[in-house]
Amino acid sequence: MLVPAGRVGEISEDTCVAVGDGTAVVVRVGDTVKAFRNRCLHQDSSLDGGWVRDGVLSCPLHFWRYRVSDGTNIGSTVRLDELEVRITDGEAFVEVPDPPPPRTLREQLLDRARTYDRDASWQTRTERP
Repeated sequence: MLVPAGRVGEISEDTCVAVGDGTAVVVRVGDTVKAFRNRCLHQDSSLDGGWVRDGVLSCPLHFWRYRVSDGTNIGSTVRLDELEVRITDGEAFVEVPDPPPPRTLREQLLDRARTYDRDASWQTRTERP
């Protein structure tokens, strides 16, 4: 689903702004607009309102940092889900995935339990390049 993000020149260069009902965040770097899924990789918190300095996006909740150029977490190899941005007549549009069908809390917890590997999760977050 394509959602409007605003005129390129008006998109913030120093703060992430939510678009698409909060599904994505956008930030501008010069004439380039970058969009990511609005979820920090640390504790699945929102990146909306996170600040950008020197090409680095900082999560507003726990201060995890990501390179805006490619969404890579600084200090590890994990990266944010980058979303496609299209520019038409100076307007930016973000390709936001359709929302998944609603699931019960039980279904969500069972899915998480099936795939969660505590050791691997901890190791990924503490690796240094």
